Amino acid sequence: MGVIGDDYEGTLMVDLMAGFGCDMSRLVRDPGAPTHVSLLFIGPEGERNPIMIRPTGARELTLGDIDFDAVAAADVLHVGGADQMGDFIGESLVELIRHARKNDVVVTVDVLAEVDEAFRDRLAPALAEANFFFPNEGQLAGMTGTEDPAAGVARLREATGVETVVGTLGEEGSLILGPAGEARVPAFEIDLVDTTGCGDAYVAGFIVATANGWDLEAAGWLGTAASGLVATGLGSDSGIVDLDSTLEFMGTQAPERVAALA
Repeated sequence: MGVIGDDYEGTLMVDLMAGFGCDMSRLVRDPGAPTHVSLLFIGPEGERNPIMIRPTGARELTLGDIDFDAVAAADVLHVGGADQMGDFIGESLVELIRHARKNDVVVTVDVLAEVDEAFRDRLAPALAEANFFFPNEGQLAGMTGTEDPAAGVARLREATGVETVVGTLGEEGSLILGPAGEARVPAFEIDLVDTTGCGDAYVAGFIVATANGWDLEAAGWLGTAASGLVATGLGSDSGIVDLDSTLEFMGTQAPERVAALA
């Protein structure tokens, strides 16, 4: 569910995602609005160098665009790119997340760009209703004022009231802080090609594990395996293929307890 431009690039994106089995029927197309376009140049160490070619001109998401019945029937509601949603992250997002939680839907939240403490405070009412928040190391530092990830996840959890903070820390792995305490998961040893999509892959793996009843540390291992596979290919979908191969890869480096879950 979201709003994009009704142009060639928007149609290309819709067709590509539909080809991977995504249900695009609840996506709103804004007539005459351009879809966001960026180019990513990948450096020799796998680092991304993005250049924005054209910002989106599509209108913001509204509650009227949301299929509340579909949300209530879901296992997980993922709010991707909360920092790109404009005014929706206020009362509208709080209402949506409360509706999901009332129907026993797990809610996960992510952000895309660099964010600061002022944005944290804007998002806090929505995060207070959510199960999981996934900031990367830069976002974590920006929202808490500390470069220490352990202090950052603790400050962020206290400041927002979110149930669990999952800090994704690149080559340092991830740090998960929830009601039961802290868990650390190291990054996998891989031949790095391209880090594009690694954060999204981590979240996807974590969500799949959570939806299947895994504990937080085990979910972190599947997220790390998905992220590691993505980093081995050029582009966000060439290194990772399917769940079975991702579980197999996880078993090569995860602890025996976690590997047995595969």
